Amino acid sequence: MSLMGLMGVLPINPIMPINPINAQDTNNLFLYVDGATFFIDNEYFGDRLSGYTLPGFVLQPKVEWKLHDKVTLSGGLHWLYYWGARDYPATTAYGAYPLYDSISRPMHILPWLQAKIQFTPQIRLKMGCLDNSGHRLPMPLYNDELLLVGDPEAGFELEVNGRWFNVDIWTDWREYIWDRSPVPERFTAGLSGKLYHFINDFWDVYLPLHFVVQHEGGQNMSVSHNINNNFNAATGLGLCNNYPVFNCYFDLYFDLSCRVMWYHQNGNADVPFTQGWGIYPELQMEINESNESWLLLASYWHGKDFVPLLGSWHFSNLSANSAGLTFDRTRVATLSVGWKWYPLPSCGLTLKGILYHYLPSTGTFADGTTQEYGHRNQFSVGVTFSFIPIVRLY
Repeated sequence: MSLMGLMGVLPINPIMPINPINAQDTNNLFLYVDGATFFIDNEYFGDRLSGYTLPGFVLQPKVEWKLHDKVTLSGGLHWLYYWGARDYPATTAYGAYPLYDSISRPMHILPWLQAKIQFTPQIRLKMGCLDNSGHRLPMPLYNDELLLVGDPEAGFELEVNGRWFNVDIWTDWREYIWDRSPVPERFTAGLSGKLYHFINDFWDVYLPLHFVVQHEGGQNMSVSHNINNNFNAATGLGLCNNYPVFNCYFDLYFDLSCRVMWYHQNGNADVPFTQGWGIYPELQMEINESNESWLLLASYWHGKDFVPLLGSWHFSNLSANSAGLTFDRTRVATLSVGWKWYPLPSCGLTLKGILYHYLPSTGTFADGTTQEYGHRNQFSVGVTFSFIPIVRLY
């Protein structure tokens, strides 16, 4: 989990602990209690997506040991708790909302171990458990609820932040394959970054690049599984300010962009689309004053035969709750408003609301019958208190 505030997804979490490796901290031991308590109410109705509520907390107590000025080891636990939950699905990795399973356990606790190497101030490698950061992916490609309730990503992550570009390359291994296991291996890999062109001291033009692949299949010593690959990709053009507007009174940052996105799959019989596309113009604004911030996101989505792999299902042409139901077009306007208040650098409160307005579309069921859907509004509201106190142990 990462309590990182990413403007690109208007996240619920308000804290951004950089935790740089400092030479003065070499051979020291620190205790981090990284956590958040949350209540998210998703009021979704209709055949496209059912609503649900996420009440609970997530906690990651971990000990960090700085072996060297460039090497850090950290280990601990990841604990997700939902209020009123007496058992938890045990046979699946947790995404935004895991399916119920007859095989359950009383708690959802996972081990957490990470090695971090800071090759240079601009290049960092993480191996083991990763911080769920969102990877600077836009909403159609990443559901920001994963920042709170998704299992920690596990694999490796390479981050490069240069003068003219930044890039994040990662893998997330979701399912290990045992000998003679009927369950195939599953993993996600991705690349997300931006290429910048500085017009002047105030304006930046950038080219966003995003690529996500989910792989399922592979082989073990005795069994071969069918290969199934799903892809999301996106690029476009954006304009942002690199110096705050009205900085005499408050800091105003904004980001205007338009992305073209693609979906492609091979070997997935559960998805009726082989390939699809979507267009996503978006305006983001952030106002910072003293110890609080306001965040605004307004966007429009027009997609055909598109399936988000990690993104919000609001942008899918495939129904999440009606088997076999597809939509000829998904057109949705989104308005999101968030307020963040952080009395201390180590804690903060966030309020967030999102309104989704669906434009008319035609749905086709598995038996070939069709149904017309008119204008519809859906909304989500949430409150989160995040914290990450740090104690030096040695």
